Order: sequence, then structure tokens, then C-alpha cells
Amino acid sequence: MGDEEILKLSYRNPSKFGALFDRHHKRFLRIANQNLRSKEDAEDVVQETFVKIYKHGKKFSESGGKFVAWSNTILKNCMADQINKYKNIPVSFTEEMEAMTPSLDQEEILKEQNKSYVQFVLNKIGGATAEIINLRYVLGKSFKEIAKTLNIKSSAARVRVHRSKKAFMQIYNQYNNYE
Repeated sequence: MGDEEILKLSYRNPSKFGALFDRHHKRFLRIANQNLRSKEDAEDVVQETFVKIYKHGKKFSESGGKFVAWSNTILKNCMADQINKYKNIPVSFTEEMEAMTPSLDQEEILKEQNKSYVQFVLNKIGGATAEIINLRYVLGKSFKEIAKTLNIKSSAARVRVHRSKKAFMQIYNQYNNYE
């Protein structure tokens, strides 16, 4: 039985909607995890996607479209909504952070003023890169302190900070321009 037919039947027998959930849940969750990098956010997005599928399914059934394409669009829109939530929570950066980040295009970042969004980007980057950004710009550590913490030379700390800033800005701009 096709997805479109199951969706139609689910309005007469809501338990049938479980078949759609079983068919698409893992795929939706995998896509959301790849794009959001937070299990909680991914789970929320998938749940919201299924709510919207059920809520708007009658209109879809009448249009005669393809379920997979339609449901993927809903998933994409729910992910965009989740990413945009990070952009709307204001926060101010410390003066030290502002002074230390001239190559991070301060005007762009300061316009956003968004700690949760910055945290989202750090989660997306992950690993050593996020740790270095956190040490330098969130905790305000010097290159010497970073070197000591990571057990590397001060010059290596400078290089890693520079590379980490580039990686941060690449991810930041990628999701900041998400449409």
C-alpha cells in the first residue's frame, strides 16, 4: 500500500498513521541529525514534521502529489524553522571577545547578537575546532593559556585559532544564509 493511500486511510482510522511513521521516521531522523547536529533538536523537528503531515494531509491527499517529495519539503521547512530559532535569541558579546575577533567580521556577528546561534555553530563544528573557539573567544584565554591547556606550542595555538576561526565563519555563514 502506498504512502498516499495510507495517509487517506489514517483520517478514518488514525492508527494507520503509525505505518507512515514506521516507514519514514528513521530517514527523517537521519536527515535532521545530519543538518542539526543535536539529537534533541532533530527529534523535535521530526515530531513537528509528522504533526504537520497529519494536520495538512487532507489538503495533500486532494492535490494528488507524491508523498515523499511533499513530506521532505515539510521536513526541510521544519529544520529551517529550528535553525531560525537560534537566530532570534539576543545576547551580547564581551568587550574582550569583540576585541579578539576582528577577522570574524564583527559587524555581521554583532548584528545577530545571538549566543544560542553561536552555540549551535560550535555544536555543528564540534571537536577540537569548537574547543579552540570556546577557549579563545568564549572563555577569553590567551594563546599561551590555550597552548598550555592543549599541551602545544604557543605558535601552534595561534595557527589553530586562526584555522578554527575560518571553520567557524564558514559554518556560521552557511547557516546564517539558510533559506
